[in-house]
Amino acid sequence: MGLIVFSALIRAGADHLISLGRPGVWLWALGLAACLLGCQPQVNKAPPLPPPAAGKASPPRPVRPTFYVAVNRLSLRVCPGVECSKTSTLELNAEVEKLGESQNWAQVRVKKSGTIGYVFSRYLSPHPVEVAKQTPKKVRKAKPPQAIHPPETAKKDGKSGSLPEQPPPRIPIM
Repeated sequence: MGLIVFSALIRAGADHLISLGRPGVWLWALGLAACLLGCQPQVNKAPPLPPPAAGKASPPRPVRPTFYVAVNRLSLRVCPGVECSKTSTLELNAEVEKLGESQNWAQVRVKKSGTIGYVFSRYLSPHPVEVAKQTPKKVRKAKPPQAIHPPETAKKDGKSGSLPEQPPPRIPIM
């Protein structure tokens, strides 16, 4: 449709140029501009994409559970087993990432240093271990012994808690 209108305007402009001279050029140019501007298809533009984050985007690192050393000194070993050599020693509540498990041994990465090794799984805790604070023991003062009233004193008061005295049983004579 735009082409039909455009060709009609060209013909009308050309006829008008011939008949009117110079003023027709202006009308022809105005018609041509209106045709070109009005006949263009509407394009819906999507909003621009946000710029990529600074630096290279690395693939997400898998989330691994964090554990804590539950003993004062735990040996980090090269392989799973007590016959393997020690890499280092981990202190109480040292944070480690559990990478895998083999029987009773866990392969871990020490968060502080990034060292990878094996520890005995029994000595790992999912929560930090609270260490009991040692408080100095209070010295108790010994209480003086209480005086015990002899039974005679109690009898004088009339408050005897013991049984009345009875004569010894008679032994038959033969």
